[in-house]
Amino acid sequence: MSLINNKTCTNAQLYFTTARAFVGLLRNNGIQVSNAATRALRQFCGDAGFRPLDNPAILANRAIDPRRFFWEELNTAATKEWESICSKHQDQISRLLFQKGYINDPFIPDFLLHKTKKASAWEKTEVAIYSIEELIKLSRHYQGFVTKPYTVRKGTYKDPPGVTHLAPRFGIIQMQRGGQQQHPEQLQFNLETGYFYRI
Repeated sequence: MSLINNKTCTNAQLYFTTARAFVGLLRNNGIQVSNAATRALRQFCGDAGFRPLDNPAILANRAIDPRRFFWEELNTAATKEWESICSKHQDQISRLLFQKGYINDPFIPDFLLHKTKKASAWEKTEVAIYSIEELIKLSRHYQGFVTKPYTVRKGTYKDPPGVTHLAPRFGIIQMQRGGQQQHPEQLQFNLETGYFYRI
């Protein structure tokens, strides 16, 4: 797959789904996920009925995005479970996202071809090519499960000064709420910006 045609690197989308579908993908492939962890992921994605705006008591004092809960706001036991799942099964989950996330694909991909940036007329096109197995190993060696702090700086619900959130990731894969207006409850997996220069 070829993912980038921008002048600078971006965090290319790998997989776009819902919390329930992702949990289903894991469970269907032998990875146990509790109902509490599923609920937490639905809160993270902002599923209807699981949002701060669905609870007037929470909403009354909320100064940040009311459409979803952030990772650091979720039940601690549930986030620890996700950390354990993503750490213990990192290779398997990465493989599922790279090869089996979209069940209607006619072929399971064995290689990733990633155009790293848009080339001008006088430059050679630069691409990164990996076998999926090589990429999974390099991703694991790069890092295990971590959370990275960030601040919402644009959009309707910018964070007040001093507010930061935690973004979960494992290897080169970032896990985040999609949040687009047309897909408000989606879970999105992206490849870390410029991973091919780091791994």
